[in-house]
Amino acid sequence: MPTFDPHEIRKAVAEFTPRRPQKFQDLIPAKEVIAELRQKRASYRAVADLLTQHCLPTSKTAIAAFCHQVLGEAIRPRRRPGRKRPPISASQTKDEAFATEAPQTTDVLVPPEPAAPSNGSESAQNRTRGPRIAQVRMLKPQNP
Repeated sequence: MPTFDPHEIRKAVAEFTPRRPQKFQDLIPAKEVIAELRQKRASYRAVADLLTQHCLPTSKTAIAAFCHQVLGEAIRPRRRPGRKRPPISASQTKDEAFATEAPQTTDVLVPPEPAAPSNGSESAQNRTRGPRIAQVRMLKPQNP
């Protein structure tokens, strides 16, 4: 039975290479082509489709990561859709609009009564945010 030799183990550790391939190993040969396509404003999907057609299957996500990490392209922040605000009429100024939107405090809070729609369903303009709760109407007790 062979004995433990720390020098042989250190030599094996020095020669060790991981089995996992290097990141973007397949895309490195196409670096110039990808850079040229991106300079011509080609999208990541277009670049991925072109490379896939020419025997280099890849995805648009891999192309995007390659462009950001290898080519040094800047990452643009995602745009979030703005909140919808009620339109301000031309006769209202900003100060008047703010004054009308600000909640008025009173001693007793009374919830606003919803307008009854003519066709039986609530219109989109009259709805408030939150869950839709059925309105229960109190009926007068009938005499037998």
